[in-house]
Amino acid sequence: MTEAPVASRRRKLTAERERELLLVTAQLVGEVGYEQVTMAAVAQRAKCSTATLYRQWESKPRLVISAWKALTTDTRKDLSSIDTGTLRGDLMEAARYLVADDPARGTFTSMPAAIVQDEGLMEVVREMLIHPILRDLAQLCERAVARGEIEAGNPVIDLADQILLGPWLAQNILHGTPATQELMETVVELVLLPALTARPATA
Repeated sequence: MTEAPVASRRRKLTAERERELLLVTAQLVGEVGYEQVTMAAVAQRAKCSTATLYRQWESKPRLVISAWKALTTDTRKDLSSIDTGTLRGDLMEAARYLVADDPARGTFTSMPAAIVQDEGLMEVVREMLIHPILRDLAQLCERAVARGEIEAGNPVIDLADQILLGPWLAQNILHGTPATQELMETVVELVLLPALTARPATA
């Protein structure tokens, strides 16, 4: 009998083992910061090989962001789950989602500076954290178009993510404080919602 190829004998990680590795990663980031964490250090503490980590997550940025997402999704609904049946309701829930308490915040305090400095990490953040938000906001608008709440040709549809996310990001950068629920709801009520539901002027 011929021996099976090595690759075919590799066992896939169980959901429990994958979660264990992500929790170990989160613990290390919380203890020493993103910059000091290495794949070898995670492997040593988790009692696995670095090959296992690279095979599952490809890189340190992808592993760390996966750990961040794992901690966050334990207690927070995904933005894609929002569907109140009305545009206003959906936008308000999206605004509240953006400022909801993040259980991973305390663990990943070193991440904001690292994201700015590490282009590779920034790319992974865009792919795994930002792009899903943009996709879900686009789908939210598409549902409102289907319900007749938004005109299909309204150019604000393509700007909705910038109008909503802009103040969320700028508040911290310009004023050094996180955006509040009151701020985000005001942006929705006085800026985004009127712009999306405006009807074209008749000649």
